[in-house]
Amino acid sequence: MPHPCDVILREVELPGTRLRYAECGDGPPLIIVPATVSLAEDWAPMIQFMGQRYHTHFFEMPGHGGSTPLADGFTSTRLAQVIADLADHIGAERFALMGFSFGGILALRVLQQLGERVDKVGLLSPCVSSRALMRPPIDRALISAAVSALEHRLPRRALAWLLGNEHAVRLVVWFMCDIGGFETPTDLRGRLMSYSASTLAVLVAQVREILTVTEEDLVGPYPQPCFFGMSEHDPLLDYVRTERFVRENFADLIAERFDWPYHAPPVPLTFDDYVRDYGSLLDADAVRVSADFGRGI
Repeated sequence: MPHPCDVILREVELPGTRLRYAECGDGPPLIIVPATVSLAEDWAPMIQFMGQRYHTHFFEMPGHGGSTPLADGFTSTRLAQVIADLADHIGAERFALMGFSFGGILALRVLQQLGERVDKVGLLSPCVSSRALMRPPIDRALISAAVSALEHRLPRRALAWLLGNEHAVRLVVWFMCDIGGFETPTDLRGRLMSYSASTLAVLVAQVREILTVTEEDLVGPYPQPCFFGMSEHDPLLDYVRTERFVRENFADLIAERFDWPYHAPPVPLTFDDYVRDYGSLLDADAVRVSADFGRGI
């Protein structure tokens, strides 16, 4: 059984933000794009899993956790420049890229803007279009209305203040899970109570993109090899539509279909869980490397 490497937490001043990030392992550089608002500690097992073969980096979204907000506000296109600056900081002229869930949108935006620097890409249960969302029209309308309200500063500040109230948090948890179909392996209630106005601003901007981005916005084709993994029973994203997009835009593709009944695991995965569930993708990557096809995901 492989052993996990140590995860080191760092901070760096970049042109647009002070970024908190984690790194682990040796080998070719890999940057993992976080899914919505995630803390580095939440992703330590995945960072360690990828650290078996890569010098892995995972950062917290500007405006969330230990990363400061972008001056002009969050967008996926602006985040691509943050990733370019992070790559420069770690000395990676070229790097591999991985995105999970909303990180799929971010990874594809990076490919559009920094494709010449990206060797390969891994997409795990990626959001690639609002049309792939498996939510009823009424739920989408309610989410869109909430996002429209929270795009203004005063409502965000009011919600950040209300999140200190137990009853308000229960209502928000109900809305996110029952209406939004939100799945999380972390303590959502406890996490919401710690959210600042800046974190809410980042989350709202991300949800707006999830509700509006289309395949046409993210279309390739992309020449980079792609490693794609997703459950055919994903309750949040349409597997058929997502897989079709990936196949149409990546000619060089290795795909793995899973049968899990969830989008995000209901409990946090351990390092051993990642080895068991995702080891096949790393094995496929090792075959490519040994056959001199490239440098890995």
